[in-house]
Amino acid sequence: MSLGANRLVEIGKGLVSREVFVDREVYDIEQERVFGRCWLYLGHETQIPEPGDFLTTYMGEDPVILWRDPNGRPRAFLNTCRHRGNRLCLYERGNASAFTCSYHGWTYNGEGKLTGVPYHVEAYFDELDRDRWGLIQTPRLTSYGGMVFGSWDPDARSLDEYLGDVRWYLDAVLLVAEDLGGLEPVTSSRYAARGNWKIPAENFAGDHYHNPTTHGSSYKLGLRAAEFVGPQGRCGPFEVAIAPGHGLGGLTTGAESFERDLANADRVGPEARYYVEARYAAIKKRVKGAGSVPYSFSHANVFPNFAIWGGSALRGHGFFMFHPRGPLSTEVRQTVLFPREAPQVIKEMAIADLGRGGHFASGFFEQDDANNFEQVTQGTTSYIARQYPFYFGMGLGHEGRWPGQEEWEVHDLPGLIGPRFSEHPQRCFYAFWAELIGEGE
Repeated sequence: MSLGANRLVEIGKGLVSREVFVDREVYDIEQERVFGRCWLYLGHETQIPEPGDFLTTYMGEDPVILWRDPNGRPRAFLNTCRHRGNRLCLYERGNASAFTCSYHGWTYNGEGKLTGVPYHVEAYFDELDRDRWGLIQTPRLTSYGGMVFGSWDPDARSLDEYLGDVRWYLDAVLLVAEDLGGLEPVTSSRYAARGNWKIPAENFAGDHYHNPTTHGSSYKLGLRAAEFVGPQGRCGPFEVAIAPGHGLGGLTTGAESFERDLANADRVGPEARYYVEARYAAIKKRVKGAGSVPYSFSHANVFPNFAIWGGSALRGHGFFMFHPRGPLSTEVRQTVLFPREAPQVIKEMAIADLGRGGHFASGFFEQDDANNFEQVTQGTTSYIARQYPFYFGMGLGHEGRWPGQEEWEVHDLPGLIGPRFSEHPQRCFYAFWAELIGEGE
């Protein structure tokens, strides 16, 4: 298709063209204008704690090495040799003082400098400018709360400005871990999924509506506590749209979720109860002065493709990255992190639960979602189907004046807060996406 021939996103009508998820031209443009310009999550500092530690990841389709240099500074380099573009590091993580290309043997140190060239005198007559041919480094790299973000755009606005009000929720609910010994990774996994990267990303941004249907079996089996009995609760769950394109959902406030966690912790033992109490006390201290106290959120997406799940002090947090692999394919990577002071028994229970009923590839939740995402993809690629847009009109026209909102415990909380069933976070996601690729209304 020719970009601009038909409007891809019409937020005022709640419409998103199916071409957004399948068209190669659209995909190629967003590699430049979304992944080439936005701040992208690369990894957590605790995954590379010592000089020489590295992990490999992606920024869009570009392979990247996140590497702690000899001075302890995290750096991010394009994972290709400058000579012929061969993949430089072939491992997912490890420790190295240097990398040597397996093609022609060029060697680079932890600062990205070209330090070794075989037959330098014979082949290059000792004339090669090694300073010119060092590794390509991301021009912007910043760590926030241990989370390392990078951008290829040297003129990108600051990370703090880009995150905006989502920082408030991360500070209160996620980074409360800093008061409990800091976050530490306990396990990780990855898998290939059929479907465009935006499908899971916008799902995490604010789709609570799918839970009763998609994950109904999990609720019936008692693997998750149902949140859908009765009307919208005054303490949540809520969905939140946050500029420029972030979303957060399953937000709960007040003491109800805390008391539920406390009751579950009592079944584990006194150390679990102490941990839940300590975490809640730390949250209240962090948001002191706010009219309402957030306790947890079950899903969030930092635009474009960094998702976070949680929902309970007893589950820890999962960090997802949805790496694009063409219009119809995504590589999903996830890392589970806990506060260091969380009891080991809670960590072990959470990992077992994630493997059985949760977001690991073997878990009920993940298989339910992956199956739907694949079915969405299969129902979107055909010629006739592509003539009809998706509808994201839930709650359209009610933003900021939701029925019953005067009773909600959301005083002083930032963002556009709506009920558990609303698509305003997805509209926020696609409005920013459209702005970036030049398709804004």
